[in-house]
Amino acid sequence: MLLAIDIGNTSIHSGIFDKKVLKKTFRIPTYSKNLNSRYARKLKTWAGKIECVIITSVVPVALKKIEKTIKHITGKRPIVVGRDVDSGVENLYKNPGQVGSDRLVNARAAYELYGGECVIVDFGTAITIDIVNKKRQYIGGVIAPGPGISLWALSEKTALLPKVTIKRPKAILGRDTKESMLAGIIYGFSSLCDGIVDKLKKKCSGSAKVVVTGGFSKLIGPYCESADKIDADLTLKGLKLISEDLNV
Repeated sequence: MLLAIDIGNTSIHSGIFDKKVLKKTFRIPTYSKNLNSRYARKLKTWAGKIECVIITSVVPVALKKIEKTIKHITGKRPIVVGRDVDSGVENLYKNPGQVGSDRLVNARAAYELYGGECVIVDFGTAITIDIVNKKRQYIGGVIAPGPGISLWALSEKTALLPKVTIKRPKAILGRDTKESMLAGIIYGFSSLCDGIVDKLKKKCSGSAKVVVTGGFSKLIGPYCESADKIDADLTLKGLKLISEDLNV
């Protein structure tokens, strides 16, 4: 079995593959108290079956903790994308080191799973909108604040707006403050997605498929008119594809 781990700024998203089948996924907060023991408990049932571990991370501190935990409970040394193995996607960024490895993993997965040229929209802590072209080259992207930190900013930086848990609004026109805020987040960010994707496709990739992923993808993705596919596990699937390059 393969353990694939995506360490993001908000959560650690993990998946266990049995051959090509994604058998189980789970998330825990990246900055959990007792992260090591909490992750070990989640993995306890599967620990003896895991043959390989592959990780993408944008949080170095959490990566160190997870690597230590994995080595302790499975005896395996994790493979880290960008450090130990390449994504398999040519990176055309002006400064390639500035691209998070998760974005390249997403590009690899979208290219192979959904038809080559793709625009990938990742609704996470930040929203990233990236393009992989027909030659399997990552050509660049867009970064915007994500839904969670935007709602946090509204409640923390205003006197009267409350804290709100993200969920689907009843309608686009809010009839109270919380519903108005939810409408702004869900319809606002889906419209941001559609607007930027439209401009990118006109400029770069007219026939590209649009793949939506990330922690908020199931919530916001259905409101994105441009989306061809919603796949919350895209990064994990990309990690699986990269592991296959290593014959593990």
